Amino acid sequence: MYYYIFDVRKCKNRRQIEAIKDHISSLGISGEFVIPDKIKPARDLAEQGIYKGFTTIVAIGSDDLINEVATAMLAKQQAFGIIPLGASENIAKIIGATSWEEAATSLRYRRIVDTRVGILNEAQVFFSYCEIEFDKPTSVTVEFEHLMIQAKARELYVANRFPQLKKIDEGKLDLIMKSVDPASTTIWGRLRQAVGGGAITRDLDVTLMRSDGIRIFSPRQLPILVDGRVMAKTPATFGVSQKTIRLITKKS
Repeated sequence: MYYYIFDVRKCKNRRQIEAIKDHISSLGISGEFVIPDKIKPARDLAEQGIYKGFTTIVAIGSDDLINEVATAMLAKQQAFGIIPLGASENIAKIIGATSWEEAATSLRYRRIVDTRVGILNEAQVFFSYCEIEFDKPTSVTVEFEHLMIQAKARELYVANRFPQLKKIDEGKLDLIMKSVDPASTTIWGRLRQAVGGGAITRDLDVTLMRSDGIRIFSPRQLPILVDGRVMAKTPATFGVSQKTIRLITKKS
């Protein structure tokens, strides 16, 4: 029994909406379709689907919808499916599908993987990564359990899954920071090849660290983006979910 939470705003036109529904029906996995709005946001609809007894909850939309539905799926017996529409390439890599058609097919011929997600401020879930937005290089303080780093950063990411990086430890987040002062982040050396090494300028230092808990502070509030959408501002805490989601991915 499939329950589809469908952000129709991500469709190009009415024909695409019908094409998606028809394709799902042709695969023999049709079910109930619901559309989130201000009165019934995606998380509430997901909880409603779980309460109704649907065995598979599917988010059809972009990263913000996917992450919102995912918050209701932690530690649930129901499987969680994703059909990306306007989602980041990172989401496509996580589920192993390059198009919405391929993602829908994966729902039918499924493989379920217990997956951990990132947690922002102990409340918001993210599958891929968070980006701290800088309008100019800014001093930041990054705290781990037994370590603190201070640097003048120009790029900073906290990732559950990050493009170009292979996930090493499911129980930890990756922190990628590009700073303008190499001397300020020499604790762990220069890892210039970690993120697009060839494009890094000489005055730029790259730090890569992994931790299950990260706190970030800055003298002024900086926006924290997920797929281009502001989700919070610094100061902020980041962690890894102790509970998992039964995520549907492409069958090998």
